[in-house]
Amino acid sequence: MAVVAITLPYQFDTSGVVKLILRGVLGLLLVVLVGILYSLLVSQSIAAAIQLLLVTAVATYFGSLFLRNLTGSLGTITADAVVVQPGLLYGFRLAGPAGRFPIIQFQAVRVERIRTTIDVPGRPHERVYLAGKDGTPDILIARTALDAGRTVGNELASAMKLPYAEQLLPY
Repeated sequence: MAVVAITLPYQFDTSGVVKLILRGVLGLLLVVLVGILYSLLVSQSIAAAIQLLLVTAVATYFGSLFLRNLTGSLGTITADAVVVQPGLLYGFRLAGPAGRFPIIQFQAVRVERIRTTIDVPGRPHERVYLAGKDGTPDILIARTALDAGRTVGNELASAMKLPYAEQLLPY
C-alpha cells in the first residue's frame, strides 16, 4: 500500500463517533417510549410505565451530557485558514468549535496518544488536534489507531508549516 502525503486543502470530519453514540441514545429512548406506550395502553401497568419513565430520565440525562461534551467537527484546512462547521445530528448542534481561524492562530499540530492498561479494555489510539494560541480553540482533526496519528500529525504539521507536538495520556 502506497503512503499518501497530506496536501492542502485537507478536509476532516470527526463527528462520526459522536453521532453514532447519540444515535444509540436516541434509539434507546425510542424503544423505551414504545415500552411506555405498551405499558399504558396494552398491559395497563402504571408501575411499569413509571419505571420506564425513570429509565427515560436517566438516558436523557446521559444523552445531554454526551451532546454537550463529546466534540465532533467537520471542516477544511487550507494554506491560510481552517474553516470549521459544527457537526449536526437531527438538528442538534454537536459540541465543538465553529468558525474561520487563520493558520497563524495555531501553535502546533498536537497528537494525543492514548494508551490502555490491563484494567481498561480496548486498543491504543490517538487524537490529532490543531493546538490554538490564546483565544483560539483546539480543533480535533482526526481520531486514529495503531500509531497512525503520528503519521497524520507529522504530515499535517509539515503541510501547515507548524511544529509537531506529542502527548502521552492515560485512558
